[in-house]
Amino acid sequence: MKQIFLYTSLAVMALAVTTTGAAPEPCDGTVQLTSQSNFQVRQAGRQTFVEFDFTGLHDICLADHSVVTGIVEGHLVQRISANGDFSLTFDEVLSYNGGTLGYRGEASLTRGNWHSNVVTVGLGTGPLAGIHGQGTFVFTGPASLTDVIYYVYTP
Repeated sequence: MKQIFLYTSLAVMALAVTTTGAAPEPCDGTVQLTSQSNFQVRQAGRQTFVEFDFTGLHDICLADHSVVTGIVEGHLVQRISANGDFSLTFDEVLSYNGGTLGYRGEASLTRGNWHSNVVTVGLGTGPLAGIHGQGTFVFTGPASLTDVIYYVYTP
């Protein structure tokens, strides 16, 4: 499933680059989760599953090279193993100035090795229409992250 997700993401980025001729532009940003709700924890053998809905703030770079902060709402599921390994997936929608753009992400920590991927989902609406991106993220605190997302802007 992870490979299908990654290959689909790469295909969308390649299509966006092909149709615009523009190279992806890096955007360094932050994410700050400001609230969590519908918090659930369940055990399955030696694994713990945690999931919750969240809201927060997420930076995004626009086609004019400005960096703005949008409001995000989403859902996160995390699996924690007894040995400390874990994985997580999330879906979120970023809202800014009347427009929306979806994101989907996944990450894992296995034997001390961190791997993450985040990709935009859909075409976006309003001022976020035509923004396509893929990148990585890392936690900087219990409710904060930094990311680097490479965006391509299509008309």
